[in-house]
Amino acid sequence: MTKHWRKILLIAAITLACFFLGRLDSFCYKQPVGQVTAVKTVASDESTDEHENEDRSYTQKLTVKLLNRSGQTVTIKNDYYASHAESDQYHVFDQILLHKTSSGYQVDMPKRDSLLFALLGFLFSGLYFSMSRRKFSFLGLSIIVNAGLFILTIIWDASARALPVLPVFSVLAVVLSGLALYFVLGHGLQAWITWLATVIATLLALLAMAIVIALTGATGVHFETMSYVTQVPQPVFYAQAVIGVLGAVMDESGDIVAGLFGLQRESADRSFSDYWQAGLSVGREILGTLTNVLFMIFIAETIPMVVLMLRNGNNWSYILDQTMNLGILQTVVSALGIVWAVPVTAFLTATLLTRKETAK
Repeated sequence: MTKHWRKILLIAAITLACFFLGRLDSFCYKQPVGQVTAVKTVASDESTDEHENEDRSYTQKLTVKLLNRSGQTVTIKNDYYASHAESDQYHVFDQILLHKTSSGYQVDMPKRDSLLFALLGFLFSGLYFSMSRRKFSFLGLSIIVNAGLFILTIIWDASARALPVLPVFSVLAVVLSGLALYFVLGHGLQAWITWLATVIATLLALLAMAIVIALTGATGVHFETMSYVTQVPQPVFYAQAVIGVLGAVMDESGDIVAGLFGLQRESADRSFSDYWQAGLSVGREILGTLTNVLFMIFIAETIPMVVLMLRNGNNWSYILDQTMNLGILQTVVSALGIVWAVPVTAFLTATLLTRKETAK
């Protein structure tokens, strides 16, 4: 028990250290960074729209100490709504990013890196104390390499004018999955089967989606409703679907392959049918759970916009068509990939394991 409490205290200490590191890193910013030292509400007003939604606006007078500008103190006005839909209320000790104007300083956005550092510290310290150092090292390296490749690809896509989005992100997804499995499972047969099954199941799911969209002429699918898209939306949606489906499929394929390799270690004298039936059994056990998780993630992402649109007089038919349309499609495609992953992974693993034993 003492050992467990020691680990918990170390995780808490690392988390706090990362939080204060984020609070003290203002010298790294070129943009002005300030800390609120005093707050005074100087005005408020209540408003009601045509749908009888009530909100209250406030005007704050903030006294802000500039942390990376020789400690200078300035006074800034901040307007916010009680709903906090598009504005923020600030309190004493909050740190904010500022924008320099001809008349002084304006609030740009909250400085959130201290919270981000604390969450990262909590995550990595928790992983470190819950697994061996070797596994933690490879897992951390996998996260860093994959995140780096993803960010570089995003930067490349943002800077290039005519980048083929779908091929680039499809190759990226295949590379990311291969690297993740290599760092976590090594370069053995288990990793290769998991990677191959993941790629095949993802490809089958995306092909099914593409065929249905082509046959129906994308009737009822509104790619133009995607948020913040400055490129042709359909290839961007396909690229998004590739990464989303591949992540869900890799999780399931890894579980099935690990289970069948466990059976092989217990007794190598097994037939193709034994592995095949065991793989299907494992897949059926986790298929429903993974599909429900995907659906709940979609619902959680959609709830704020659905509530907002309902409060502004929109009916369910319009909301389903304009807000939930693409999310439902992507959830269905991901579920289809999860379904395909069961027989594909079971077949590949059973075939290669029985062939391996026959070769001996």
